[in-house]
Amino acid sequence: MKRLAMIALMFAIVFVGCGKAATQNTQETAAQAAGTETKAAEIQETVETSDKEDTEKEAKKKEDSKKAASNKENEAQETKITESKGAKFKEAEESEEEDFKAEAAETAVKESETPSLPTYTVTPFDSPKSMFASDPVNVRKGPTTDFERVGTLNRGQEVTVTGQADTDWYEILYGEEKVFVSDHYLQNEKPAEPALQPAAADAGAQPTQAVTEVKNVAGVILVGDSRFVQMQEHVGTNSCTWIAENGKGYKWLNETAMARIDGCVGKGSKILINLGVNDPENAKNYLELVNAKAAEWVNKGAKVYYASVNPVWDNPYTTKEEVEAFNSQVQSGLSADVHWIDSYSYLHSIGFKLVDGLHFNAETYQNIYAYYMSCL
Repeated sequence: MKRLAMIALMFAIVFVGCGKAATQNTQETAAQAAGTETKAAEIQETVETSDKEDTEKEAKKKEDSKKAASNKENEAQETKITESKGAKFKEAEESEEEDFKAEAAETAVKESETPSLPTYTVTPFDSPKSMFASDPVNVRKGPTTDFERVGTLNRGQEVTVTGQADTDWYEILYGEEKVFVSDHYLQNEKPAEPALQPAAADAGAQPTQAVTEVKNVAGVILVGDSRFVQMQEHVGTNSCTWIAENGKGYKWLNETAMARIDGCVGKGSKILINLGVNDPENAKNYLELVNAKAAEWVNKGAKVYYASVNPVWDNPYTTKEEVEAFNSQVQSGLSADVHWIDSYSYLHSIGFKLVDGLHFNAETYQNIYAYYMSCL
């Protein structure tokens, strides 16, 4: 028993000694491990820091590379835009240059086609003198028909002559200007009034008696040019509606007069149109317009008349042949809604007086008006 106790005691002593040694070794090992861990942590931190720096450097390098690529792309794009603008500018410049050349060429052609006006000299008179137009005649800026027309003189019109050009044309005062008239149309004495012109008598027929009593016709609308303007002045008080202006023709009838007629036409109206002396070439246009509008007016209860263009004699605008051709074409082309009044033949049958080749004296206007009223 004692022996067993001794053995147990010895084992206990040995165990305790071993325990101390183990504890000491354990502590040393722990210290070493702690040192190692600290060093490892420091190394790890250094590594991580280095990695982070490398990553940041790599990221910066990539960003710099990306910026450089972007800048390069922008530069390329700007270069492309600049080149495009340059090309467009060059193209526009070339186009403008071509246009300029074309315009210059066109101007050169026009200038080459435009005849140059003749030169002339004028010998002034010692003192101005009065002369008279033997017939209606054009007044021009220069002493030949190549120059622009600036007006006309009526038959018998007095003018002040200041000189004569080497073309024989006279230099005259026209308002405040010095202009020119052919020497064939100016004379020293005032021409006599034109004689009564009874064409029917020349043909061997007996002159027709002029209408002396003027009928009072209600609802009459008279549409015409300067001949109607003057007629209105000479016929005295009347109940007609006058739609007339100087120098007018088809364009005015279509664009202005038709609307005025429409504004006053109604049941019982009698519309009489007398146009064409200023533009006899528009006979076809007159027919188309008047025939179409007459149908409308007749449906409103009106009656429509077209009076022939009355006689003319020598004037700068319209010839006798043109008037007769116009009257023939219009008369044959009017629709059944339009009644024809042949005042041209009527005037030739009773006689008439023209004062300037286009316009009549007061007595002739009164005769025309009375004849119109007798036909309505």
